[in-house]
Amino acid sequence: RGGGGNFGVVTSFKYRLHGMPAFVGGMVLYPLSQGRDVLRFYRDYAQAAPDNLTVNAAFITTPDGHDVVALIAAWFGPRAEAESQLGPLRRFGAPVADLIGELSYAQLQAMIDPAAPAGLRRYWKSGYCPTIDDELIDILLDHVGRKTSPLSLVMMLHMHGAAARVAPDATAFGARAVQWDFDILPQWHAADEDSRHIAWGRSFWNDVSRFTSGVYSNHLDTDDGAPRVRAAYGGNYDRLITLKKRYDPDNFFNVNNNIPPTAERAIPRSPV
Repeated sequence: RGGGGNFGVVTSFKYRLHGMPAFVGGMVLYPLSQGRDVLRFYRDYAQAAPDNLTVNAAFITTPDGHDVVALIAAWFGPRAEAESQLGPLRRFGAPVADLIGELSYAQLQAMIDPAAPAGLRRYWKSGYCPTIDDELIDILLDHVGRKTSPLSLVMMLHMHGAAARVAPDATAFGARAVQWDFDILPQWHAADEDSRHIAWGRSFWNDVSRFTSGVYSNHLDTDDGAPRVRAAYGGNYDRLITLKKRYDPDNFFNVNNNIPPTAERAIPRSPV
């Protein structure tokens, strides 16, 4: 229920499947030069979205080398309402591509797979943004304009709807608020370029971290450390320590974003 593998190993799952007919969604791409206006529009559009509409933002480089802002949307409600819900997105500004159309759920899930092919070297900084204010937008655009690899990504994933209405203490995962998961993802090929691309990611994070509160545990990188693990669980962290002491006092399950059985010291990870 969100404890990050700190308390045992799941040996089986039982799924209840839900039918998912084709729906309307896809990407609308804008040139980076329109980024400020696009993000201001996106902020307001996402905040007004009903439960059946999800829309995320990403900064990517297209295969032909153009830096763009991608707004990635999906409407899961009645097909007859798709145009009224997605129309404002499709009519805003001067997009370079409108890829909205009928999709299957599998197509939606695979939509950005080409941006993260297997075998890349990758670094990750992430945090939750309660709001997207104009100062954050300006800082974001400055760093995106200076990214060191065309493979690098920046994403803003909107969290809202039913998941945000669960009580924060109902599950170990307590980030139950309307907010954005903000992700900085340097990606590159060659090992001898590690320091340059990691430095870009860290510099970017240093400038935007003050706009964030908490973090998704699965988005922590190896150098984030115990304070960031605590931030991932917020008010649930001390309850999880109590469970850890009861069920895993020796910290056998430690090859993860670890919750040690004592708050006073972090027990090192086992070698893998």
